[in-house]
Amino acid sequence: MATILSRKTFGKLPVIRRLKKSILLRSFRGKEIGVFRGRFSTYEDAQRSLPPSALSGYDDEQLVAGNLESFSLIHAFDWPVIALCQRLIREAKLHTMTDFGGHVGVKYYAFEKMLGLKSGFAWQVVDVPAMIREGRARIAPGNVVLKFFETLEETGPAEGLLLSGVLQYAHLSIEEIFAKLPKKPYIVFLNKVPVSDRCGYFTIEKYVKPLPYRIYGAGELDTIRERLGYQRVAQWPIPYRNIITLSSSGMDLVNMIGEAWCLDELS
Repeated sequence: MATILSRKTFGKLPVIRRLKKSILLRSFRGKEIGVFRGRFSTYEDAQRSLPPSALSGYDDEQLVAGNLESFSLIHAFDWPVIALCQRLIREAKLHTMTDFGGHVGVKYYAFEKMLGLKSGFAWQVVDVPAMIREGRARIAPGNVVLKFFETLEETGPAEGLLLSGVLQYAHLSIEEIFAKLPKKPYIVFLNKVPVSDRCGYFTIEKYVKPLPYRIYGAGELDTIRERLGYQRVAQWPIPYRNIITLSSSGMDLVNMIGEAWCLDELS
């Protein structure tokens, strides 16, 4: 008869304990295993852990082309967003989307045919100057749907807000993002959000350059959503994007999820 080990029991097995210890020792010697390392209380603490030569932000020309082809495709985790957008467009409840952290418009290019985005719809991308410059350079002549902005304050009122793979990198909290919008959106899509079953924290991601990376704590998104006055109308797991962070506290399995928040129940 097969024996099922709990996560706690599994972590206490001698071989796993030796593996954890080995990983941590190698990490302390500056030879981190894995992409995510460290555990910090704030974005600033995470950034201060980096040597001056490694300090960077997302406003960097080297990051513009990173994974650009993959970002512009439709992935399995995009389908819940697409399905809800199709419904809201049919019901004339969605005319403008603000895509915060939208890169060079990658989700616009991925979704435009599925959503039938034409003149009269506005897709507003907000990102750092390096991304915006490249996005504007790539836009096709005569495209009146896709627009680029460097700040949320510059955008027009929008019924939809897309936060896809951005909350872990943003300097702003979700509440701060909302405070800068000209209008409270009717629907909010949060996709590729890293959530731990522990308290929230920041780590460092070893990307093209090391970057602070936010992990949300258990129940934290629910608390924020309720405070902002939204109902969760959909939630989906993204299991093949889960990550492991390494720190002096051990290894932490972080789940990647997606959610949709709406001002009503979408009956």
